[in-house]
Amino acid sequence: MEEPIKDTKPQHEKPLLTTDQQIARLKAKGVTFDLCSEEEAADLLANGNNYLRITSYRKLYERKTEGPEAGSYINLDFGHLAVLSSLDRQLRDAFLAVTVDVEHFAKMKVLAGVENRGEDGYGIVSDFYASLNHAGRNAIQGAMRARGRAGERHDVYTGDLIAHHIEDMPVWVLQEVVDFGTFVDFYLFCANRWRDDVMLQEHYVLKSVKALRNATAHNHCIANGFTQSAETAGYPTNSLITESLNRHGVPRTKSRRAKLSNLRIAQMAAALYALNALCRREPAMRKNAARLNALRENYVAALPLIGKNSTVVSFFDFLFKLVDIWVPVPS
Repeated sequence: MEEPIKDTKPQHEKPLLTTDQQIARLKAKGVTFDLCSEEEAADLLANGNNYLRITSYRKLYERKTEGPEAGSYINLDFGHLAVLSSLDRQLRDAFLAVTVDVEHFAKMKVLAGVENRGEDGYGIVSDFYASLNHAGRNAIQGAMRARGRAGERHDVYTGDLIAHHIEDMPVWVLQEVVDFGTFVDFYLFCANRWRDDVMLQEHYVLKSVKALRNATAHNHCIANGFTQSAETAGYPTNSLITESLNRHGVPRTKSRRAKLSNLRIAQMAAALYALNALCRREPAMRKNAARLNALRENYVAALPLIGKNSTVVSFFDFLFKLVDIWVPVPS
């Protein structure tokens, strides 16, 4: 007699759910569908945003801790999740533009420093490479050589530029072909070379901007971390940022410290400050102010839905206070 065929499929903790099963699971956890019907929710989950991302905003809401419904959410409707997901998308778009501009204008500052200090545009790159250890130098140059060669790893956008200058690269080419992280290291090198204390502090600000740029470019959720229990910044707020806040009348309160200890808010504060400090082009500032103001207008429109969540509101309000300081709408 043959043995029955055993089911060898692995039993996963969280199997794939159909849209109907996703909605049923949310209802079992206390999520209501009064502000957004189940039909609308199903359409959003199937065509607009996936279950993992849209439900990540549940962590912004409290759960019952006692009784038969322990673990279920308190006053959470699917409409709250939908509007927070939409706001977060706009938040990412606005800050991706901010961080790209910060990187650009930081590079412009370096080029101005090279010119103003009479630097040899080729010699400063050579000295930067010499300042690196063997592994660090080989990592940068090896990756660039691969991008400059013909073949699968050829960089269609910068490969020819790299190939033309790889043996004797000037600073204006280096800045076009290295990643943001390498540029931040080069910024630190220039700060030390020129004994520029402001640039030295800006280097630390740019490290935070780089982290935010990577998150927004990869479309990671941001607002789902607007909680007191979210990951904290493992470093004190940069002195350039705190001094600017003090000058603009934002006192050193417990609330300010709490908000800036949130790693995501800390990175957005760094991006807004850096844009204000580095950008000297009014059109660029106007465009960023317009994007951020559009986000604010949509946030205000959403307040009737999310306004009862005091934690979320306090984080957004603090963020817009920073916007008013560093990227205000022109009068």
